[in-house]
Amino acid sequence: MTEIELLHEEIRACRRCEEGGYPISPPPLVWGQAPARFMLIGQAPGLSDLRGERMYLGPAARKLIGWLIEAGFAEEDIGTNLYMTALTKCFPGRLPGKSTDRAPSPKERANCRPWLDAQWTLVQPHVVLLFGKLSIDTFLPKMPLEMAVGNTFELGGITYVPLPHSSGASTWLNDSGHRALLKEALERVREQRLKHL
Repeated sequence: MTEIELLHEEIRACRRCEEGGYPISPPPLVWGQAPARFMLIGQAPGLSDLRGERMYLGPAARKLIGWLIEAGFAEEDIGTNLYMTALTKCFPGRLPGKSTDRAPSPKERANCRPWLDAQWTLVQPHVVLLFGKLSIDTFLPKMPLEMAVGNTFELGGITYVPLPHSSGASTWLNDSGHRALLKEALERVREQRLKHL
């Protein structure tokens, strides 16, 4: 068994947030091989992921993967050359009375951060794609989406490429100027892919 497979087994066994009383639905989900040149970090698994027992299976994920293919990745790169993860690994549940997912709390994110750090150590990414506002805020604090999306950021020898969330619950992409920024962001992803793959 590889190091990443052993780590995935440890992550799947984690019940820290459940034992802390958070309204999550374990088990934690993982997906990918390591090392990988690219790593994508989203917010948390969705309901489709929980049902399918793997990250990035729902409608927003299909749109995201479409963006990645538009930027030059092949289907077979997803999960191999591009390691897919999130700030938290369990489905956080829905917002009360709504059909949208609850954002994981700072404490839940702190509980899961050692797992993300362990994934990072084994993946050894050259480029990190930050998917959605919560992920962007975690690594590029206090930066509005309008300043982040469409640009790349070099920190500690890693290139960060922010992407907006592809969920239909987000209205950010309803603005034509924001859609133009998404096109710029995908061009930045394409450039990084050509440079590192």
